[in-house]
Amino acid sequence: RGGTRPPMIDYYDTLGVGLDADAEEIKKAFKRLSLQTHPDKARSTAVLNDNDRPASERPSFHQVQLAREVLENEERRKIYDTFGIDLGEERPEMEVWTIGLNMLLSPMGSFTLKTAFVRLALWLISFSWVGRILMACGAIVGVLYGVDFRYHDFGIRSPEILPILVYGGIVDGVVFLYWIWPLLAETVTVFYLLTEVTGHQALLESWKVIGGAAFGSFVLAWLVRGWWWWILGLEVLLAVVMLAALTVAAGIMRLWIDQVQTQRGGELRDWRLALRKERKRLHTEVADLKKKLQERGGS
Repeated sequence: RGGTRPPMIDYYDTLGVGLDADAEEIKKAFKRLSLQTHPDKARSTAVLNDNDRPASERPSFHQVQLAREVLENEERRKIYDTFGIDLGEERPEMEVWTIGLNMLLSPMGSFTLKTAFVRLALWLISFSWVGRILMACGAIVGVLYGVDFRYHDFGIRSPEILPILVYGGIVDGVVFLYWIWPLLAETVTVFYLLTEVTGHQALLESWKVIGGAAFGSFVLAWLVRGWWWWILGLEVLLAVVMLAALTVAAGIMRLWIDQVQTQRGGELRDWRLALRKERKRLHTEVADLKKKLQERGGS
């Protein structure tokens, strides 16, 4: 009774239930063990708590709680009975989907939306009256900034308004460039999309890098003139292909898990049963050795 118990074989062993235990058995086992292992409940449950045993001989409350969470969740238990490990609350196929969404689909979708936005902006400023309105608004804001306009708690030079003023200045700059030569405005949009791909810090390290990127943007804008709708369509097509690929990958992962469970699930079960049988044999041997030592000591 005072000996150290070997590590738990698996979550079933932690709860002290069989490999075929149903939800009700798992619930009862957790309730019983939580009374024995929970720091607060154990103090007030001296009858149920095996206080004369070292804590190392009992599973911790965290282990009991984790075992209950895994075995009560049908999908999570299925994975555990297939691979012998817990892969977390999210199913593997959903994990594949989440990684693909964050690493591929989301950036591609964001870039496609930004491409559509800049093309829409250029299309709007191609109307002369839109450009005039934007330039007039820019001139009014410039005058207000110059006189440091204030209204109650609002100040046009406040730090909160500064980013809006900067973006407004960029828009007016693009309009002005469009009036001079539309290709210059398209160069600005290409430069913006380039920074979204490479990162702002990479392009703004030095004036040489900025100059090279600006020249490259100018050449690229000149090469793709008239092809923008085709490019946007290609981006949408790539996003759709990525979406389909992620869906297929998640489905293949699910089919693979089902196949592994069919082929290997029985082997894992036999291995767990063999470990229990071996542990029982070792306990019996230890008990026999203790008995023999006690008999020799008594004699």
